[in-house]
Amino acid sequence: MSRITFKRVAPDEARIYDHDGDHVGHVYRHADIVNAGGFVYLVHLTEDPRGWTRVHDRSRIREVAQHMVDTHPLYG
Repeated sequence: MSRITFKRVAPDEARIYDHDGDHVGHVYRHADIVNAGGFVYLVHLTEDPRGWTRVHDRSRIREVAQHMVDTHPLYG
């Protein structure tokens, strides 16, 4: 069971919230320059020294974001 939630704030952007309802990051959708007509999703957590993570499969965004929150130096 996931402990994070998402809220769309723009057509190509969503905010990530942890189980306490705190805003912890963003997901951005960008055109995939390698795969014409496709998209890539960038998951970025606030104050994360690891930087953003690129996700090509939309169905994996929740899994990747949850793993990033769980292993974040400040949130996990």
